Amino acid sequence: MSAARTTAPGPRRPRRARTAGLAAAALLLSAAAPLAFADAVDTSRPHTIVVGAPRGFAPSERLDARRTGRSAARLPFPAREAWRRQLRGGIDAAPLVDAAGDLLLTLTVPEVVKLGADGRERWRVRIGDSAPLAPAVLTSDGTLALITSSGVAVGLTPAGSVRFAVPLGLRGRDADVAPLALDDGGLVAALGRSLVELAADGTVRARAEIADRATGALLAGPEGTLVTTESGAVLTWRPPGAPRRLGSLGGVPRRGAALADARTLLAVVDARRLVALDLPTGTAGVRAGAAFSALDGPPAIGAGGVAVVLSTTGLLLGINASGDLAFRVAIDRPPGAQPADGGLSGLFGAGDAKPSPPILLDRTGRVGFVRAGGRAGVVEADGNVSIAAERVCSAPVAVVPAGEERMAIACRDGTVVMLAR
Repeated sequence: MSAARTTAPGPRRPRRARTAGLAAAALLLSAAAPLAFADAVDTSRPHTIVVGAPRGFAPSERLDARRTGRSAARLPFPAREAWRRQLRGGIDAAPLVDAAGDLLLTLTVPEVVKLGADGRERWRVRIGDSAPLAPAVLTSDGTLALITSSGVAVGLTPAGSVRFAVPLGLRGRDADVAPLALDDGGLVAALGRSLVELAADGTVRARAEIADRATGALLAGPEGTLVTTESGAVLTWRPPGAPRRLGSLGGVPRRGAALADARTLLAVVDARRLVALDLPTGTAGVRAGAAFSALDGPPAIGAGGVAVVLSTTGLLLGINASGDLAFRVAIDRPPGAQPADGGLSGLFGAGDAKPSPPILLDRTGRVGFVRAGGRAGVVEADGNVSIAAERVCSAPVAVVPAGEERMAIACRDGTVVMLAR
């Protein structure tokens, strides 16, 4: 659904008073009282509300509300380094990329940075005394929304000013689940065993409790927000109703799930199995398992619902709905290197012991990746591999599309690298 603008009653306040109100809200960022500080609604004055799906090349974790990891923009092939920037402050969460190709990064210090498509810093904003633990999200009107580790929901405008600061009255150290932007301009956040729905202006409009701790990322499902939990349970929530259990994945979907179609949820469970859950019936089945060693999740969803995952041994795997291999590409063997074992290491790769950041797909079937050891590149649909760097950095966090034939890599030490054709 594309973004649209509608006219509704709203606030009209003097600039000086508005600035003072925002400053007061900023001072309360570390508070834990269950109060919402946001613009009041004056029903006698009109204002513009933007609704629809958020816009941008990477407006949320795994790119869209279904967490498919599939980019509408082409990934670069061959991929080459265009620029590199070192930020003051580490990075633990995937950056966002807006419709202009600008990068928005939440840091391990309580700051948010906006980098232009050219790598230059546009602005840097302090968000109180606590940094976010989960990725941020862009809402329908371009507001960057995040939850800090002190349990405060913060909204920043595209220019970097504070739009709202809402203490949720919950433990912020549990706010490590990626929030979900809603088509009406609001968002849903999960903090431990609590779910909170916010309106576009930051006010809390619904709360719910669940039996187990949420994990991964919230998704847009056919009947409301989908929630995966540490026990493997899958829930759906649509206020004012209570959360409802749909089924179980049979293990821990530590890094979340992806919606392959209107009824199929896919997740890497216990880092060993690709599991499909049929949402209407609650039936779960294993599509791929032990034959491929450990798997990095969550999967990306390709054409026809093919799940694309990367194994720790360096195999890029495409698995169809029947559990059969649609393709298999080894990406860890350096170009031209000949294995000494008759080809087995070329098949199974050298491997990375640590999990790698989730992969990307584009509309042509290209796959963008960065391995835990720093090897980064793009795989063509025919299996050709373009390596941009053997070690782009020592600890990559995420790879995201950043424009047509551009993709960005964020690293734990604050390094940001742009790859382009």
